[in-house]
Amino acid sequence: MFFISALAEQEISLRNVALTVLSTAAFLPGVAYAQCRPMPVQVNVITPEPQVVLSSPQNVAMAAGNPAQLRASAPSGWHINGLAQAKPTIDLKMQGESVPGCYRPRVVTVTIGFNEPIQVFIAGKYRPGSCEYENIRQHEMQHVRIYRNSIMNHAGSLQFDINRAVGTLTPQQLSSTQAQQLAFNQVFGAASGVFNRMMEESRRLNAPLDTVENYRMEQARCSNW
Repeated sequence: MFFISALAEQEISLRNVALTVLSTAAFLPGVAYAQCRPMPVQVNVITPEPQVVLSSPQNVAMAAGNPAQLRASAPSGWHINGLAQAKPTIDLKMQGESVPGCYRPRVVTVTIGFNEPIQVFIAGKYRPGSCEYENIRQHEMQHVRIYRNSIMNHAGSLQFDINRAVGTLTPQQLSSTQAQQLAFNQVFGAASGVFNRMMEESRRLNAPLDTVENYRMEQARCSNW
């Protein structure tokens, strides 16, 4: 007998977190250190809408790329017929002004979301439109909504924490030879903290969907497993 299963989504996501580091400086001549004063920093937080791709492989675990781990995660006697695979990323870009004895960030842009489509796998033995197919699809789309909502729920915190981190940068810090890296590390640390809280919320909200009790309740809606 076959059952609905959507296991280990968040573990997959965490192992595939990509942290992109890019710092760009525009050089402006003729500005003395005495003029190195804090400047307003524009903070942009971008949360692009994820693309969702549905596919119907014959073997969901093989299609997901880690069959051994997924099979080990499944409760004894249960088969993986559905899986939502998401790979959230955070990308930080900092632009600033660099002159002798002074570096000042001017624009910080953080993109938090999914650089790759969210993959929803539904076992190929279930015909689209059938009760079983739709039941699995609805289950996986609940995971997709949780992924998306967890990002939106933390977008405001991300903006606030980055603004606060930028506000702690002083002219003395920004005038050191390591100024660009110090500024980047401070902002990146704030962004990473919010990202980690977002991932924890997503794990917590996903967990009740992937219990044996919930699988049994969903299975009872259809008869041709």
